[in-house]
This record gives sequence, structure tokens and C-alpha cells, in this order.
Amino acid sequence: MISRARRLHPTMRFATLDAPPASPCPDTGFDAVLLFAVLTCIPGDQAQHRLITELNRVLKPGGILYISDLLLQDDARNRSRYSRHADHYGSYGVFETGDGAVCRHHPRERFSTLLAGFQTIDTRTITVPTMNGHQSTGIQILAHKPTST
Repeated sequence: MISRARRLHPTMRFATLDAPPASPCPDTGFDAVLLFAVLTCIPGDQAQHRLITELNRVLKPGGILYISDLLLQDDARNRSRYSRHADHYGSYGVFETGDGAVCRHHPRERFSTLLAGFQTIDTRTITVPTMNGHQSTGIQILAHKPTST
């Protein structure tokens, strides 16, 4: 994705991070965090957990977490690429795109695992267009950080 961004916008600076960085924000500094297709761009389980842990740290008690991301797709094209890359990445749903990006689609239950420290307010399934013009099934989750543990 970085290579693609550099080709499309050669005057801008793009970089990768090996893991989500710690926010310079103090604990409980945010009322809400929005993630639009962010988890799709983080293929590894541990990196996803680190991100959610960091978001839990910076959200105020009662703070809102909104996630919009992509679910596993059931069409032949996606099933083929999930299977083709599962051994290499250690997870069914992780795949490479034609331009070299590594992406991840998630089983619905993955979000329950990731958001174990949050209380879900609402969940809905949606259809979304992808960067490459395909239609994919997505999920939107609205959750909040508990006010007490």
C-alpha cells in the first residue's frame, strides 16, 4: 500500500510502522475513536491486539469505539486467495493484493475476541465497495469502554 501511495502521490511522505505506536496522549484522553478499515491493514493478531489495548488506554471510561471493517468473503476469488496465503501468514483471511498490499478479512467472531474489554452497543452488516471496485461484506461495530471494571 505504501508503494501504491508513493506512486500516486510522489511529493508526499509515507512510512510503515512495525507495530502501532504508543499515543503521546495521556491515559483516558479521548471521548471516541473511529477505525475505518484499519484492522484490514493490520494482518497480525498481536499487532491488532496491541492497537486495541492502546485504544483502550486512551479512551475515557464510557468512551466510544467505532469500527468499520471487512468480514471474510464467501466468493470463489476471496476463498482462493485466503487459502493461497493462509500457510504463509498463519491466518485464513490474510492475503496479498496484486499491487503487493497485505490485507486481512475477519471472521465475525474475531471482533468479539478483539473487543473483549469493551461492551458492544450495536453491530450491523453492510456492503461496501473496495479500493479495487469489488463489493465486500463489512461490519460496523459501536462499542464503549466500561465505566468500571
